[in-house]
Formats: sequence, C-alpha cells, structure tokens
Amino acid sequence: DQKSESAVSADMRALVSAFKNLPTLNAFLTNPIRSAGEKTKLIQSVAQSVSDLTKKFLKLLEIKNRLGLLHGIAEEYLVLEELKQNILRANVVSAIPLNQNQLDNISKNLEAKNPGKKFILQNQIDGSLIAGFRIEQGDSITDASIKHKLHLLQQKLAA
Repeated sequence: DQKSESAVSADMRALVSAFKNLPTLNAFLTNPIRSAGEKTKLIQSVAQSVSDLTKKFLKLLEIKNRLGLLHGIAEEYLVLEELKQNILRANVVSAIPLNQNQLDNISKNLEAKNPGKKFILQNQIDGSLIAGFRIEQGDSITDASIKHKLHLLQQKLAA
C-alpha cells in the first residue's frame, strides 16, 4: 500500500551484497553465543540507511530473535521478485570458463524454449565434465557434457 516495493528491493539487494562482501556478518548473526543486544547494535547501524518498511521488518526480526535468518530472507525476497518479473536464474556448469558470448547464446536458447522468460546465467567450472556443459535451473538439469554421454554409453554397453 505504501508503494515502497522499489525501496525494499534496493534494501534487500544491499543486504545480500553486504552478506556477500562480509562473510563474517552471517556468522555473527547466526552465532548463538552472541547476545541479542550485540546483534541489535550491528543491525541498527545498518538500519539507518534503509527504508521505513525495512526498518520495521528488521525490528520484527530483532523482537522475535530471528536476525540469523536475515541473509536467507533477503536472498529469497530477490528470488521472488525476479519470478514476478519472469526472470529465472540458472547455473551453467562447464569444463572450462565460458565467455559472455557463449553464455548469451545459451540464454537465448533457453528463452526461446521458455517464451516470456528471461534467464540470468552463472558459470561454474567442473573439470570432471571433460567437455560440454550442464544447465541447472531449479530442479531441472540439462546435461550436454561428454562425461554424461560416456556414462550413457557405458550403461548401454553393460546392458
């Protein structure tokens, strides 16, 4: 009702970025030895630059002693926001790093198979694939690797 969706999105992006840049932040917030007061002080320093709705949300997490869940909540918020905009994320696992042109081609092929969707791809390296790639999107895996093809051939020969 407050039309603060863009402000909250920016806040969640900033939080995810902070957790990525400061890996000890999540460890601090999830550490049961740390007191709620220590966690509150840390979050209050962050909360000075966020929107009012995000401040209220952080206060609720503080009251319910759930600040350790903040990292997961911020990431999930961004996933839900992307789903609302028909943006999907996928991992492309390859034997060698793919250049941006190759990732763009894979993205275009995925978008052609899923009309109305936009794909954001991340490249991960797995030398055991020998060659080719594997696309992991949600619970769907498309495997076009030599390792997978050799495994299928081995199964056929064994049968």
